Amino acid sequence: MTDAQIYVEKRKFKRVDKRITVKYKVVSMPAEVEKIKTAAVKNQTETANISVGGIQLIDDTPLSPEQIVRLEIKLDTHPNPIVTFAEVKWSAKDDNIKRYRTGIEFLVLKEEDKAAIEEIIK
Repeated sequence: MTDAQIYVEKRKFKRVDKRITVKYKVVSMPAEVEKIKTAAVKNQTETANISVGGIQLIDDTPLSPEQIVRLEIKLDTHPNPIVTFAEVKWSAKDDNIKRYRTGIEFLVLKEEDKAAIEEIIK
């Protein structure tokens, strides 16, 4: 049996390919927490896909698994950005696009923000 034949979908939530602008700030490292208190510098990148459980970012910089990030997700259908905290699950270089793909799981999501994401998935 090949790997392709035994593939099993492990995601809990339906995902949709969608490019969305996201700002994030790593907050799980002590030095980063201190920087957040004094500076509002944020990285800006885009997504490859999104679900109510998480998001995949495409960026020039890799993130490390278990890092906690603060996300600001701007949806065209939502007047205010979704602001949430999430955990980096994995990050890998995609040689085809020469950038890093990073899988991030939301730690908390307000019901109204969850509904906004569900709206774009439908």
